[in-house]
Amino acid sequence: MGPTLPTLLTGHALEGELHRITFRYTDISQSRRSLAQAAWALSRNGIIRLTGVVSPNLVLTLNHEINELLKSLKIYQTSGILPDNIANTYLNTQEKLMLAGYKKLVNADKAVINTRFSRPDGRSGSDAGMIDIFHPEKLSSELDKTIQNCTQITLIRKLISLSTLKKVQAKCHNLYINEGVQDTRGFHCDGRALKFKSFVFLTDVKELEDGPYCYVKGTHRNSSAWDHTCKFNSMNNIDPCEFTQLGKNNALAMLATAGDMVISSQSGAHRGHPQGPDGHRRVLVTMYSPKKH
Repeated sequence: MGPTLPTLLTGHALEGELHRITFRYTDISQSRRSLAQAAWALSRNGIIRLTGVVSPNLVLTLNHEINELLKSLKIYQTSGILPDNIANTYLNTQEKLMLAGYKKLVNADKAVINTRFSRPDGRSGSDAGMIDIFHPEKLSSELDKTIQNCTQITLIRKLISLSTLKKVQAKCHNLYINEGVQDTRGFHCDGRALKFKSFVFLTDVKELEDGPYCYVKGTHRNSSAWDHTCKFNSMNNIDPCEFTQLGKNNALAMLATAGDMVISSQSGAHRGHPQGPDGHRRVLVTMYSPKKH
């Protein structure tokens, strides 16, 4: 038996599943009962969706700041001139990696503009064309303030801590900018240790062509899918974090409106769906991990 994929739900089946894990941000921010219900759903399913987290005006402001960054990056790529607003950064390009390795990127002392490109060995899953900015809050005080207002760290940290019964802290912010990215990584996990991410959508993601975040709920716990995956990967010399045995499961495409947030346990099976050629998606990401004493 080879790798097996989950069934990607669509239509009314998807709408029903999303409805069951969706909560209004105003409700969880004002009601302890709603917060507890959201925390329970996150614990059980590994993923929830919060609507109306960020105001349209704040989404517009952050997108404007991202547009300015992209203009500066294009100037540098075409002329070699480094504009002031990205001068104090690490720039990772195909020609030159200033920082390599996830731990170094997470612990960088400056923002890192990381452009992903095709793997030299031709393997799939490179996310070629994606721009992944680590620590965007370090680019400017204005961007820092905007990001802090968008991520709602205090309440989200409380929600995750209530869900896991462990104190967590925000570790790192990222900006994901995807334009027609088609070579996305398959279903995987980020290890089995406690790790969550919140995804603030800065653009509408209404269909598969937009490249939605996809998740197989329940796989964040020690389920049969994980046990079968471990055995299969071990026998076939496959990275243990690749989820290869998902044939009896359903996957949810996390459709959302700009300003919504998705929170997920990264030990569950997840991926970014390949975009269409004109696909467009921007997401502000915050990673949460156990609080160190």
